[in-house]
Amino acid sequence: MKKIYIVLLSLLALNFSSCNYLDVVPDDTATLDDAFKNEENAQKFIYSIYGHIGNMNRYWMPGQIFGGDDCITNSKGTTRWFGYKSMVYGEETANTTYHNFMRATGAPTGGVSYDYYTAIRYCYMLLNNINSIPDISEQNLREWQGEAWFMIGMFHWWMVEYYGPIVIVDREMSLNASEAELYAPRASFDECIDFICDCLDKAIEYLPARQQNIKWYGRATSAAAYAFKARVLLFAASPLFNGNAKFYADLKNHDGKALVNTKYDPEKWKKAMDAAEEAIQFCEQNGYALYKNAANGTLDTFERGVADFHDQLVEMRYNDVEFLWAFCHSDSQEEIQKRSGIRTTSPYSTNGWMTNFQVLFPAVESYYTKNGLPLEDDPLTKGRNLYVYNAVEGTAELNLNREPRFYACVTYDGGEFPMDGTVYKVQAKAGEIHGYTMNGNSPDMSKEYNNETGYFLRKFIHKDSSYDVSTKTFAFHNYAWPLIRMAELYLSYVEADFEYNGSLSIKSFEYLNMVRERCGLPTFQDSWAMAGGVPTGEKLRQVLHSERNNELMFEGHRYRDMRRWMDAEKHMLKEWKCWNVWGKSAEEYYTIKQWEDFDQHEGQRTLQVPRHYLLPYPLAEIQINPNLVQNPGY
Repeated sequence: MKKIYIVLLSLLALNFSSCNYLDVVPDDTATLDDAFKNEENAQKFIYSIYGHIGNMNRYWMPGQIFGGDDCITNSKGTTRWFGYKSMVYGEETANTTYHNFMRATGAPTGGVSYDYYTAIRYCYMLLNNINSIPDISEQNLREWQGEAWFMIGMFHWWMVEYYGPIVIVDREMSLNASEAELYAPRASFDECIDFICDCLDKAIEYLPARQQNIKWYGRATSAAAYAFKARVLLFAASPLFNGNAKFYADLKNHDGKALVNTKYDPEKWKKAMDAAEEAIQFCEQNGYALYKNAANGTLDTFERGVADFHDQLVEMRYNDVEFLWAFCHSDSQEEIQKRSGIRTTSPYSTNGWMTNFQVLFPAVESYYTKNGLPLEDDPLTKGRNLYVYNAVEGTAELNLNREPRFYACVTYDGGEFPMDGTVYKVQAKAGEIHGYTMNGNSPDMSKEYNNETGYFLRKFIHKDSSYDVSTKTFAFHNYAWPLIRMAELYLSYVEADFEYNGSLSIKSFEYLNMVRERCGLPTFQDSWAMAGGVPTGEKLRQVLHSERNNELMFEGHRYRDMRRWMDAEKHMLKEWKCWNVWGKSAEEYYTIKQWEDFDQHEGQRTLQVPRHYLLPYPLAEIQINPNLVQNPGY
């Protein structure tokens, strides 16, 4: 037991190198005796556990960022380089899964492999050995236990989110464990949720509300534990696993144990609502709030909304006002900026800013009008053809009179893009500096970094991030990636309240309006007064989905939400629009095409039900453990 080698941990610590506390790489710590012989070594052991967290905002990897209908990378790159495409193009199989969260090996080139079960084992090692650390301080004793329980819960959660019911590991497994212990069957979904919430409750008991020392930002807190418990319970209450007999009636272990309760339970929404409220109250009492930049206080309401919404993501190195937990990988933030920026050099070059990220039309169409209403409901836009060129404004009608979050996150031909310490006027027609690269009068299909929809992702680029053409180097304004923030909690409460009660309470309106006010929108009630009053029933449900979508767009929520709401096929199998990016004149460019016309990926975008709602259990795991059963559709 004491001779279990953990040399690998020193390498894993490098994955978090952007955060100060993860800059320390453990020495060649070889045994558990060495790992816990003093506080310094134990601290390194903890860092290595954090190193197991998947770097899921790297531009080429994660399904949750690019697997939805809000944005995608350019299509020229294959799955070999953009692993998320396996989800979009139906390439995930039990034998070849590009996303494996159970083992650090086995994924093909371009895939993602994270050994979360090993990380869980290390957490239990910490819990079982922490009292043996000589002269450990009471504070470290408590907080490190809290971190262990938090990570046990989170590693289980990240697997449940992708696989549904999993095997629960509730202790450090002995090296002499029996086959019955080692080859456990999958627990039921409800058992998984209960276990995760229990772990987070234990973490709450031990962890501080926030990290007081900036060098510890990114480590677990009780605020993060409260917040994730709310997310977990919202997921559990949602249609995907709450009474879903359509998908899971036959999902049973070999002994006949049903893995999903197929009877709908409305009380799960009550639990989600209560968890969100508990998290909100705790976080607010401890100084968390929706971020507003005091420097924007002199701006008018609309411009302040644009600035505040954009600044909360990029203005602070680590936004400890709104971010309840955030990710600190510097290469992620740099890559997502580099590959969102508009080309600033001509002719085409693979150096400098690239246009890998494509904002899709469903995202553009989802954003509200300046009046805070959907395009189809606002009298300003209802019934109008918005897919035409406005010669006076120099852009499409679709891009005019939109809400502040649209302009904070997206730009377009004729719009503005702040970067390089200046503000660029976007010129996105074919042959123009920001447009599709042409070879004479034809598109140059050999050039990869070209925008294919007509919309560019601005959300994550700081205005002062820059590229030096002469030295071919970037100077990035680095920031943390939000894993969960206050706005999500408010919107989660509202959704759960509606689903449980069938209407919105005074408190829900209050929370909803807090989110809208920060981004410069009228109150929910004032907006809908322009459209005949606050909607009800299914219409209100879809509006609340839009409220969440517009606030959290491009942050990795859309992929998750479409699936838990069980409407992924409704959105993913649509024919997505785009502008004619091969058009050189305004008349040509502002012609609606289908994105598939420009999609050069070898394969057909698809979504199969129920197959693509979950990842397959890797066949290698089933071969090792004969008690495992496969997910539906594989």
